[in-house]
Amino acid sequence: YVLKKLDKLILKSYLGPMLLTFSIAMFVLVLNFLWRKVETLIGKGLDLSIILELFAYASATLVPMALPLAILLASIMTMGNFGENSELTAMKSAGISLWRVFRPLIVLSVIFSVLAFYFASFVIPTADLKVKQLASDIKDKKPALNIRPNEFYDQIDAYVVRVNAKNEKTNHMYGILIYNHSKDLGNVEVIKADSGYMYSAENNQTMIFDLYHGDVFSEDISGSNYHSRPLTRIHFEKQTLRFDVSDFALQKSSEDKYSDSYKVLDIKKLYSRIDSLQSTKQRFNTSYNNFLFRRLSLTTKVTSNSHKYDFYKDFDALAEIQKANINSQASEYMTALREEFNMNRLVKQNDDIYLTKHWIEFYRKFTLSLACIILFFIGAPLGAIIRKGGLGMPVVVSIIAFVIYYVIGTIGESAAKSGSLSPLVAMWLSSIIFFPIGLFLTLKATSDSKVLSGELWQRMFMKTKEKLIHKKHKIQNK
Repeated sequence: YVLKKLDKLILKSYLGPMLLTFSIAMFVLVLNFLWRKVETLIGKGLDLSIILELFAYASATLVPMALPLAILLASIMTMGNFGENSELTAMKSAGISLWRVFRPLIVLSVIFSVLAFYFASFVIPTADLKVKQLASDIKDKKPALNIRPNEFYDQIDAYVVRVNAKNEKTNHMYGILIYNHSKDLGNVEVIKADSGYMYSAENNQTMIFDLYHGDVFSEDISGSNYHSRPLTRIHFEKQTLRFDVSDFALQKSSEDKYSDSYKVLDIKKLYSRIDSLQSTKQRFNTSYNNFLFRRLSLTTKVTSNSHKYDFYKDFDALAEIQKANINSQASEYMTALREEFNMNRLVKQNDDIYLTKHWIEFYRKFTLSLACIILFFIGAPLGAIIRKGGLGMPVVVSIIAFVIYYVIGTIGESAAKSGSLSPLVAMWLSSIIFFPIGLFLTLKATSDSKVLSGELWQRMFMKTKEKLIHKKHKIQNK
C-alpha cells in the first residue's frame, strides 16, 4: 500500500513537469515554424480554420523534437526536486532502492516509447503530407483582394483598378479608374466613375463592382479604324461589373502530388519502397557489370591479338591522313566511353543517395522511440546526483545534453547522405554514444556516487589550485 502511494507520488511529481516542458517545447517549435512561414501567410486573406489546420499538422511533425526533450527535462526536475527536498534520502532510509524509485517512471517511459513509435510510424507521415500540401497551396494562393487608395491593383485577371479614396468599413470607393485588358490590346477601354461599391457574391467566387456616375472610354481599332482609332464615350448613371475571383480562394491540390515523397510514407509502405529500390539497384548493378565486362572484353581481345602483328610498325607505314583518321576515331571512342562511364556512375550515386534517404527515414521511426528511454536514463540519474530541482540547473543541463544528442544525430545523418557512414550506424549514432553514458550515470546514481557533486568538484579544484601555487613557489625559491 505504501509503495503504491509512493508510485502515485512519483508519477504525479513527474507528469506535471512533463506536460509543462512538452507544452513549452512545442510552443517554441511552433513559433519557429511560424517565423519561417510568416512571409507565405501574410496578405493571403486565409481563414482562421486554414491557419489552425496548418499549425495542428505542423505540431504533429514537431513531436519528435519536443517529446525527448520534455522527458529529459522532466526526469531531471523530478529527481532533482526529490534530492533537494531530501525525499530521496528518506526513501533510501526506508529501504527503498533508487531502482524501485525509478520503476514507475521506467514503465511510463516505455509507454511513451511505444506511443512514440506508433506516432512516428503512422501519424507523422500523414501530418507531414498535409503540411506539404497546405504549405504549397498557400504559397500558390493569390494575395487577398485588397484595393488600396492611389495604387494600381493588377491581381484581377485582365483588369487594373485604381481608386482615389476608399472607406474600409463600407467598401465604398471614390474616383475609380478601371483599365480593361480583356481584349489583350492594351488600354483600349477605360472606365471612369465618381463612386462605387464593392462586394462579393456566390460564396466569394465573384466580386461585384456597382459604379455610379461615370463614363466608358473605348477606342475602335477594328478594320480600317486601326490607325485612326476613333474614341467613343458612353455615359452611365449606374453600371455593374462582375469579376471572377475564384482563384483568390485557397485551391486545395491533390495529395497524390506529394504521396511519392519518402517522408510521407508509413513504416510499411516505406519498407516496401526500400525493397523495390533495392531490387532496382541490383538490376542496375547487374546491367552495369555486364557493360563493364563487354568493354573490358573488347580491350582484352585487341590486346591478346596484338602479338600477331606489329601495330606500331604498321601504323607508321600508313599515310598521314590515315593516321589522323585513326587518331580521331580513337579520341571519339574514348570520349564516348568516358561519358558513358560518368553517366552510369552518376546514376548509381543518385540511386544510392535516394535509397539511403529511405533507410534514414526508416530508422528514424525507431530512434525516436528509443530516445525516450535513453534520455530518461540520462535525466533521472543526473537529477538524483545533482539534487537540484526547479527550472535553473535542470534546464541548463537538459538543454546541453539534448543539443549534443541532436547534433550527433544530425552529423550522423549528414555522413550517411554523403556515403561516409552506413544509414544503420549513422541513425543509431546518438543512441550508441548516449546509451553507455546513461548506463554509467545510472550505476553511479544507484551506488550513491558523488561523481557530479558540486562539493567534490570544488574540493578537487581547490586541491589542484594549492598544488599549482605550491609548485610555483618552489620554482621561484630555486
